[in-house]
Amino acid sequence: MTYVKIQDKQMEAAISGKLRDSEWGNRESKAITCAMTYQEALELFTEDTAWSILYQADSDTDENGEVVTPEPVVYDNSDYCVPGPITDNRDGTVTVKMGKATAAELLAVLMGG
Repeated sequence: MTYVKIQDKQMEAAISGKLRDSEWGNRESKAITCAMTYQEALELFTEDTAWSILYQADSDTDENGEVVTPEPVVYDNSDYCVPGPITDNRDGTVTVKMGKATAAELLAVLMGG
């Protein structure tokens, strides 16, 4: 299963990415779809939000018949800290875009503007 983790919240999610999001200034972006309201997404996915993707493999039984649950694999996505559009899918889920800052945005920060 795939989860997104933000602060102390962990939610099941479907996540896809684009190296060049033509709909958003050709920035690198991730689209996160999970069960929540538009308002919850607006409050959770903000500027400079640190978040991670967790992949949890299914439990298995070892040679001794004991159930083994592997540790989740965690991918830090804090570089995707620019909040983008939020889409209400009208099925109890929303899709939130989070993107990386563009070279021009990074340069503006370095130049103090």
